Amino acid sequence: MALFQKISQLREFVEEVIKILYYYRGRVIFSFSGVTLGILSICIIITTIDGANKKAQDIFEALGPDSIMVFGGGEKQRAARIRTNTLKVEDAELLGRVEGIYDVMEVYSARNIMMRYKDRNWQTQVVGSTTNYFDSLAWKFQMGTPYTAEDYAKAEAVCVIGARVYDELFRGEEPLGKTIVVGKLPTRVIGVLQERGGSTGGPNIDDRIIMPLTTVTSRIVNEKRYLSMVRLKTNRDLDQTIEDIRETLRQSHGLKGSLDDDFTLRSSKDILAFVTVISGSLLLFLGTAAVVALIVSGFVLANLFYLTIQERKKDIGIRRAYGATQKGILLSFLFESILITFIGGVAGILLSIILGSTFEKLFDIPMMFSFKVVIFALLFSFLTGVLSGLKPALTASRIEPIEAIRG
Repeated sequence: MALFQKISQLREFVEEVIKILYYYRGRVIFSFSGVTLGILSICIIITTIDGANKKAQDIFEALGPDSIMVFGGGEKQRAARIRTNTLKVEDAELLGRVEGIYDVMEVYSARNIMMRYKDRNWQTQVVGSTTNYFDSLAWKFQMGTPYTAEDYAKAEAVCVIGARVYDELFRGEEPLGKTIVVGKLPTRVIGVLQERGGSTGGPNIDDRIIMPLTTVTSRIVNEKRYLSMVRLKTNRDLDQTIEDIRETLRQSHGLKGSLDDDFTLRSSKDILAFVTVISGSLLLFLGTAAVVALIVSGFVLANLFYLTIQERKKDIGIRRAYGATQKGILLSFLFESILITFIGGVAGILLSIILGSTFEKLFDIPMMFSFKVVIFALLFSFLTGVLSGLKPALTASRIEPIEAIRG
């Protein structure tokens, strides 16, 4: 019996609070919108950073901890996105002789190549590489097979397409054995790669086709002297191997003394470190903005409550006169504050899910929405409600009935 009475009292209490919030709905909406924006920012930050870290880890695992990438062009040229042909085909052979190197993958990539299948067109990146491309990157196939050493030797017009290209050109049709036009070259599709997901910045890694290096350099771009990139694997100390590679290339390119490198070296560890730095900077900058937004919204909420208390002073006095305790008044106002921030928090979470999914589809930004994000956001909302509503609630609970009724 006592339990039912408690439940009935709680229901009446909640109904009364909801009626009050509805009466002041303009202020309520103004208050929780700030909380919504703050929670939305926090959720987007956490999901983006988690997604970027996961993608970086996937790339690290795919490349392997023993991988070194050599790109044509020095650091300054690459920073300015200037393509420089400085990495020669002969360099790949020289690098294969460096102590500890056990795998050499040569790559020449051409961007913005138009492809056509039936009446469908798609512009993508064409990657020409050696036959070890798929094994080196541990990239599995949805269907079909990689090109062979014979295809490579004869510069056959065959290709393996990425998942994005498959979706755009074939849209569920059987692709194997079909002919697509790459640039001006009719090319037979022999395989489709498994999807790896959007990259952390730059082009979508699934939006590419892979062909024999000999085919690309002789039949599509007519560039047989230079490479875009050479990827190496080593079984000895990574830093020492990088120094040996640098020395080998500087000698090959005739770079002496203080002349800058005309090539760029990257290891898989560099990628992981870069994403970590970017994630940390993003967390610091956007996290600060989100916290400031929540503090401001909490401050606004507290001031609106003070204003509301003045307007409801007589009502508070009447409630006290009819037996309402200080604790009851305090809990009532505190519950109002928490309810407002809770609604704002839930709205922020829902908006972050919608916007996160949209960003992921439109911009290939990886988002990882997890249960911890929901818990963190709701906890933050709760604390904002408590901290912004506690002092006004205490003020309301200390109003004397006679003083309040007199106005």
